[in-house]
Order: sequence, then C-alpha cells, then structure tokens
Amino acid sequence: MSAQPLVVFSPLPPRRSGIAAYTAELLPALCEGGPVTVVNEEGLTPAVAAELPDCGDALRVLSLAEYQSASETEPALRAQPHIYQIGNNADHVFVYKAFRQRPGLLVQHDFNLHYLIEDVTLVRGDAEGYRAVLQEEYGEPGNTLAMLRRAGVFSEAQKLSLPLNRHLLRQAHGVIVHNRWIHDRLPVALRESACVVPHHYSPAVASVAGLSPAQARQRRGLPAEPFLFLSLGFITPPKQIQAALWALGQLRQRGRQFRYVIVGERNAGFDIDAHIRRHGLEDWVTVTGYAPESDFFEYIVAADALINLRHPTVGESSGTLVRALALGLPAVVHNFGPSSEYPDDVVLKVPLELGSPDALAATLDTLLTHAELREALGTRAARHIRAHCSVQHSAQAYRAWLARFPQTVA
Repeated sequence: MSAQPLVVFSPLPPRRSGIAAYTAELLPALCEGGPVTVVNEEGLTPAVAAELPDCGDALRVLSLAEYQSASETEPALRAQPHIYQIGNNADHVFVYKAFRQRPGLLVQHDFNLHYLIEDVTLVRGDAEGYRAVLQEEYGEPGNTLAMLRRAGVFSEAQKLSLPLNRHLLRQAHGVIVHNRWIHDRLPVALRESACVVPHHYSPAVASVAGLSPAQARQRRGLPAEPFLFLSLGFITPPKQIQAALWALGQLRQRGRQFRYVIVGERNAGFDIDAHIRRHGLEDWVTVTGYAPESDFFEYIVAADALINLRHPTVGESSGTLVRALALGLPAVVHNFGPSSEYPDDVVLKVPLELGSPDALAATLDTLLTHAELREALGTRAARHIRAHCSVQHSAQAYRAWLARFPQTVA
C-alpha cells in the first residue's frame, strides 16, 4: 500500500487535554503509513515542539492560519484525507469550525457535545449561532428551546439530554468512536459509517519499566506503607470522588489502614476539601493538584488500586484508566457506560449506586485485604490492554476506515 498523506486537526501538548495527549501519542504510528500534517491553534511553538515525539520529516505542524494559507498555495493539501479530533470543551472550537467548512473523518471522543457548542456560540456572545445549531439538530422544537434559554428558561440538566452531535455526524465522511456505548447511541442510519477503535494506552508507560512500587513511592514522597488507593484526572463531580470518599470513610471506621491520593487539578466549582472533611479523612487523603506526565506514571506504579468511577457520563473513554491498566494496576469501575465494556476479569465492576455506595465500600475492602486478587487482576489487565489497545492498532484502524470512506474535497 502506497504512503497516504493525512491532515489531522487536534489540540496538542502542552495543552492540558487528554485528547491533545492522545493525538501526540498516536502520531509516530500514524506517520508510519505516510506523512501527517497536524493543525492546531498555536502552530509549532517551542513549547509544542518540546512535547511532540520525533517523527522526522513525516510530521509537519501548522497553526490554523498557516493551514489556511498553505491550502491556497498547496492544492494537494486540501485534497488529502482530513481527520478531526472532537472533544466536549473549548480546546476543540477551532476543530469544530474547520470541520464545518471542510468535513472529513470525525473522531468523536465524547457523545455529548453540548459544552463544545456553547463554547463555539454562547461563550462568544453568539446566541443566534446557538439557536441555529439547535434548530439544525431538532427542527422547530430546537428553535423553541434556544429561544426559551435566551429568555432565561433553562436547566443545566438539559445539556445531558441534548447531545448536539447529529449535525456533525451527518457531515462526516466516516466516524470513529472509542466504545460501543457511543456507537449504539448513534442514529441508526449513521452506524454503518462508524467504527469502534478502543482508546489506546500511552507508549510512555515504558518510561517506568523496571520501577518498583517502593521506588515510585520514594520519588513521589509517599510513605512505604500503608495500602494506597489512587484516582486520576481533573476533579469533577462526575468522577464520583465524593462516592469514593464516602466508601473510604466506611473503611476507616472498620479500622482499615490506607492512603488515598487524588492526582488531578482542583475544580473551583467543586469543593473536594469539604467532602474530605465530611468523612474525617483529612489525615488519610492527599490532593496533589495537576501533575506532569512523568509524575503521573510514577503515581500509578506507586499505587495498589485505582478508583475510576464516572456518572453521569457523556460517553468518554477514560485515558487515565487505560494507562493504569496497561501498567497492571487493579481498577474499580462502575458497571455502567463505557467502562462496563471491559471484560469482567480485567476490572472490578461495581453497580451504580445513587444512594450510599455500600457495594463500592465492600469492593474496596476486598481489594485492600486480598493481595492475590490484586495480583491476578493486574496481570490480566496489563495483558488485555497491551494486546488490544496499542497505538499501532489505532493507527491501522484509522487508515483502514479512511480507505473505506474516501473523502471528497468540500
């Protein structure tokens, strides 16, 4: 098969974005099949260059303005297959706008894109643009909802029930999603053009090969004992850290000894410290704040178990979870949404508990007290992820899907 040049629209590191990291991790494998041009907002700044893998002459990075200029002087550039990494936040506004002007292969990391649409329209004072999207999605009822919101009649809960994704899906020349949860919620007429490509694990897990838990704890300034529970990522209510703290509060009352380390940036809208105090865990819990990638992997190696919950979900597949599993860290997840799709012998699944999380507390207690279970679970997790979720698998699936849905220049 001849080399096929590609254009990829995506944020890139050092943006604190899981999708930026995902794209950077994918690039070496994607470049093996042909040259790749990545379009971001900043272009190849020194900060971006310092974070990118070495792909030699196969990789070019352009700012959005540079891409627009190059499209006029290099007609072949616009004719190349275009891939758009879409996520549900402001980092993807430029990706969204570019896709609308020149559609291509859509990689939909989140099912619900309502927050992105707000960032594209309302955050910029474009109430008419928001109304137009809702009308495009839902017809006259959408128009009415937008007008009611403009008049002040709106509930935040509506964002979960109005995913605002179909106007993009209808334009796409093929769609990639990371799980069946999203795939099965796509319009029936569009599922034939959608492919499930599991979220890959980061090749950077190799950076901690050979590092022992004791060494990792020493590097991160953690005590050699006791048992260490871990949660990863930006701290938000859907991560259900509040449920984990309730369950761990129960373990403390039973006399269990442990530490709980939350590696993630604090959220001004969510008072994590109040939840910690509520359960009397001030001396048991550490919140690190944002951690660079090298520290991130060391925390995974240092830990005994991962707590990775999510409710409600917008269909996102957890990149932090797949990294931890690749390193053999036993994980507890909700038996709900994308995380429920992992094999039962790869993760421990707990039911979604909207009241007291008693099953979660029991499961965490079991993990804490059964070393053989942890070892077996971690071994199976690492084997599964490394066999099915490599960047090579992702890159091959991308190019295979592009070949199935040839793109036309808009």
